Amino acid sequence: MPPAEISRASAPRFTRRTLLKSAATLASTTAIFSSSFASALAHVAFPEQTPAAPAKNPRWYGFNLLEYFSTDPDWMKYFPYKNDGMFLEDDFRWIRDWGFNWVRLPMDYRFWTAPDGFAIQEKRIEPIDRAIRLGENYGIHVNLCLHRAPGLCILDTMDEKRTGIAVTKEKTNVYSDSQTFDAFVHQWSFFAERYKSISSERLSFNLVNEPIALPTANELADPERHGPVKTTDLFNPELLQRHAKDYTRLAKTSLDAIRARSRQRLVVTDGYPAAGSPIPDLFATGMLQSCHTYNPIQVTHHQCEWVRGILSGSEPTPTWPLKSDNGKIIGDRRKLEKDFHSWAGLRAQGIPIHFGEMGCYKHTPPDVVLAWFNDTLDIIGELNSGWALWNFRGPFGVVDTERSATKFEDWHGHKLDRPLLTLLQTKMKA
Repeated sequence: MPPAEISRASAPRFTRRTLLKSAATLASTTAIFSSSFASALAHVAFPEQTPAAPAKNPRWYGFNLLEYFSTDPDWMKYFPYKNDGMFLEDDFRWIRDWGFNWVRLPMDYRFWTAPDGFAIQEKRIEPIDRAIRLGENYGIHVNLCLHRAPGLCILDTMDEKRTGIAVTKEKTNVYSDSQTFDAFVHQWSFFAERYKSISSERLSFNLVNEPIALPTANELADPERHGPVKTTDLFNPELLQRHAKDYTRLAKTSLDAIRARSRQRLVVTDGYPAAGSPIPDLFATGMLQSCHTYNPIQVTHHQCEWVRGILSGSEPTPTWPLKSDNGKIIGDRRKLEKDFHSWAGLRAQGIPIHFGEMGCYKHTPPDVVLAWFNDTLDIIGELNSGWALWNFRGPFGVVDTERSATKFEDWHGHKLDRPLLTLLQTKMKA
């Protein structure tokens, strides 16, 4: 194990200069990003390549586990976790027993990192060590993800006045502040060194959850030069396009830092923006690309507290297929196939993919949830991709969802949504 604390002074540092030489409003808006901004990124040419064989997508099926999700306690009102990093062994056991094989740990770096972004406290890393051991014990692949990274978190797009959820936002921007950029890379060089002896069959790294284009301080301060943008202006195609290259530079630099210590490590990048579209500039790196789907948001986030401002909260109870007020179908299987089109061709180009997040919030009726999952998972199956729900326990999961009208089964002191679990089990491919 590494020493008890790695500080800025003692730890090997990976800066942009050395490594470059060696080489959205919310999570729930992913579906909107995917369809709305494909054209904004159309200027990026897909590389011409003829791989020897199509990519072999990993058969990963599972859930996200949230014990290190956020240092902001307001989220504990919505997700059943204790904010202590103590991932539950029962979760791993039941996930394995029900036939699943993958968990993602979306984490907040502030749990284990000093305010400077560099000094890492080993004691606060030990819960992650334990989760990886639980994965090994139960035959479950563990995917480490920085849900909040230095200078970058999709939650920082939230407006507390609308959502009622307090979020402590990043004070710097990873794209424009060199020290924050280096702190981001330092997180991954630390994990790469710590876990270098662990096989990629057991452990992978997901660089950052749903990368987005937060405007820099200069863009906010000089709207005449850069165009009028505000902190939550993620629907600005110019802004998205401007910072797409910034994210790929960050991803490549982090990948170099990881491979300098753990050459075989499997590294995952979420699509850009907000895990919505593939990133052609990263095709040649060998990274797996991950899509998140909450499509359409009227179904997946019905009456969800943190999408206030995107949805009014007064929308009618959704159906599937989704219909407008005048009865016109605005969301169905055919629409999903169209929206996933940008991901369909990646396997043939040798680019592995995975759907790392999906699900429906607890206020969506159970019959609509089952119908939506049936179509969505069929289409993802046609892409030969695995998938995962945002929760295991909680409002997007299969245990303790609190979804009204669900006929729950008592399960060791918990409430199990057996119909949803059974449907999920039928959609996994060997």
